[in-house]
Amino acid sequence: MSQKIIPLIMCGGAGTRLWPASREVRPKQFLPLFGTRSTFQDTLLRVSEASLFDRPIVITNASYRFMVLEQLAEIGIEADVILEPMRRDSGPAIAAGAVFAQNRSSEAIVLALAADHVVQDNAAFVAACRQGLTAASAGRIVTFGVKPERPATEYGYISPGEVISGEVHAVARFVEKPDAVKAADYVNSGYLWNSGNFMFPASVLLDEYRKVDAASVETISNAVTNAGRDLGFVTLEPEAFGAAKAISIDYAVMEKTTRAAVVPVSCGWS
Repeated sequence: MSQKIIPLIMCGGAGTRLWPASREVRPKQFLPLFGTRSTFQDTLLRVSEASLFDRPIVITNASYRFMVLEQLAEIGIEADVILEPMRRDSGPAIAAGAVFAQNRSSEAIVLALAADHVVQDNAAFVAACRQGLTAASAGRIVTFGVKPERPATEYGYISPGEVISGEVHAVARFVEKPDAVKAADYVNSGYLWNSGNFMFPASVLLDEYRKVDAASVETISNAVTNAGRDLGFVTLEPEAFGAAKAISIDYAVMEKTTRAAVVPVSCGWS
């Protein structure tokens, strides 16, 4: 398959759950918590295979722009860096990345990844991306479901439905973080942890988002079209981006679309 995946790395969060190690001025995704590199750097290196992945897009808070450039330089990777003038949750951020990717290529396939996750088996991760690319190229919005190691209460869950292709399943059901009893029942029933990372055709993601909130998609598109460009950064137009409704991508798209698919992964993703 000649189609390449455009990685969209989400690294604008404040990382408050790891306070005091992670602080607003230097959040956890930029810290070397598991070795000599930050999880942001490890995430970029994980999607650096040139035969599969295209030039990445990084979307971050304006306050972190120089940390992003510094850490990109340390690992020798170049990226398009988009700056959010304010945080609007994952829905508008991913939509802005999708619009930017679509401007690069009308048939863009985007892989939206959180910058603070850890993956222990990179080869298995890349194999899962290849499976996801097949489904995304067929018009699916693909999420990655981690095979659970225990009945965890800190994750949402996904119930896999019918097989689409290879190991890719349609999503039968998304469920929120459960209590301990429900978590055990979900694990016994073959549910997967929801990793919160997605692959999708940019056009499909935006079309599905419009069905829920067309006004926000329009104003996000305007924020990209009228973005400022200076010192290598792309700064979303503040008034337009600020007008978008703050909402997670799960509520904006994933829990409502009929195009959701899931790739089961067992690559030590957390």
